[in-house]
Amino acid sequence: MTKKNVHKENLSIVQQFVDMVNKDNLMELEYEADDFKIKVVKNMKTSFSTPQETIVSIPNASENKEASKSIEKVEQFTNKHPGAVNSPMVGTAYSAPEPGKDPFIKLNSQVTKGDTLLIIEAMKVMNTIAAPKSGKVVFIGFEDSQPVEFDQLLVVIE
Repeated sequence: MTKKNVHKENLSIVQQFVDMVNKDNLMELEYEADDFKIKVVKNMKTSFSTPQETIVSIPNASENKEASKSIEKVEQFTNKHPGAVNSPMVGTAYSAPEPGKDPFIKLNSQVTKGDTLLIIEAMKVMNTIAAPKSGKVVFIGFEDSQPVEFDQLLVVIE
């Protein structure tokens, strides 16, 4: 076999491996035989977005005391709260193990350290977020099936 033919065969094999990585959604594929070795690695560009400040229009407190109390309750929790559970990644948050099932937690429910609070789907991988301590859920800062940002306040446990 001439060097030119070997080169064409190798290019064909390389193209097949690249196609396999893309088609099967693989991150890396490696193959070695005799004097031929190939490793195909998918280069994933990752972008992180910085959580942005949310501006809330607050009605006149004398007109609506309930709205005022509710805003005060939300403002007292930050992602620096000792019972804060922040998102470790960007993804989609799910409050239940599957659609139509009861949520893992509800406001004012009791949780034990290690209980599942929610699931975050990132890159087709389901990541369970566990309670770091036991206590009462006093704040839930995400909506089911909605995107969450890195370091976003998800839950507060007291």
